[in-house]
Amino acid sequence: MPKQEFLVEGIVSDMAKWLMEERSISLQSALSLIYNSKTFELLQNPSTGLCTESSAYNYDLLDSELKNGKLIQTEI
Repeated sequence: MPKQEFLVEGIVSDMAKWLMEERSISLQSALSLIYNSKTFELLQNPSTGLCTESSAYNYDLLDSELKNGKLIQTEI
């Protein structure tokens, strides 16, 4: 398994766990939210470098995307 794929799987696992805890949803629902997000699309793209960021960083991006209906990066 390539390094990036391994990192992405770990991040997705953490994000799914946090979504389940914070939103009281099933694993299937959490994974659906993740896999259908722009955050996940960018996470899979090696040029973004998101797979080398922490799970918490990526979760914050996902959470913002889910709350705002689109991905908003607040830091410059």
